Amino acid sequence: KVVSRMYELFILGQLMDRPMTGYQLRKALVSVVGQELTISFGALYPLLDKLAAAGELQLDFKTTSKRPQKVATLTKSGQQHFWQLILAPVCLNNQTQLTFLIKLNFLHLLTLSQQLTVLADFQAFAQGQLTRLTEHQVQLQHNVHMLAADIADALLVVDLQLVRAQAQFDWVTTLIQTKKETER
Repeated sequence: KVVSRMYELFILGQLMDRPMTGYQLRKALVSVVGQELTISFGALYPLLDKLAAAGELQLDFKTTSKRPQKVATLTKSGQQHFWQLILAPVCLNNQTQLTFLIKLNFLHLLTLSQQLTVLADFQAFAQGQLTRLTEHQVQLQHNVHMLAADIADALLVVDLQLVRAQAQFDWVTTLIQTKKETER
């Protein structure tokens, strides 16, 4: 359900700008999240059909010189669903990071106030990551059930995760500051 909502957000957001084929949608997603985190065509097309059945997009066949293609066009209902999804707080789960990447891809569709809300949520998530990783680091250092070599390796991984989380927190903090300065 969480994964489905994340991909719904992406599809609906992409269609806010223009109608697209499933192939174009998947290519756009790859460009945002990378090949390893994208959706398969076997999952994408049923999701497009589901959104069409819900009245959130319209699927029409367009014939090109190659072969017929399904083109998805956003409906008013789909636009409303997009706004619900983009402005909803993001729950902490294994898709949180990816959901924020997708939301960041649609900042251009939001008012400055809405952008700042999304960015503040992302900043809070990044701060929470730093806190959780620091706590995990302390727990590892005092874990009597692990070998010293395993602890040392685990601490290296946590160090890398902390560097990445700190960079993310610094990036979003700077972006919020820049956007607030343009507001003045």
